[in-house]
Amino acid sequence: MFTTQGVCDWCKKAAQVTRHDYIDGKYHHSCEDCQERAKLDVRQFNLEEVDLSNKYSAGYQAA
Repeated sequence: MFTTQGVCDWCKKAAQVTRHDYIDGKYHHSCEDCQERAKLDVRQFNLEEVDLSNKYSAGYQAA
C-alpha cells in the first residue's frame, strides 16, 4: 500500500506514501503515520462536495 517514495502532504516528511483522491480530481499523499487523519480529511471533503452539489442542483430544480 505504501509503495511510492514521496513527501507526506500532512506532516511534510519524506516517507513511503499512499495516494488519496478527492472527488474534484485532485489528490494528496500521506505517510503511514498520517493515513487515518488523511482518510478522514478526504472523506469529509468529498462528502461536503457531494452535499453542496446536491443542494446546488436542487436549487435549479426548484426554480
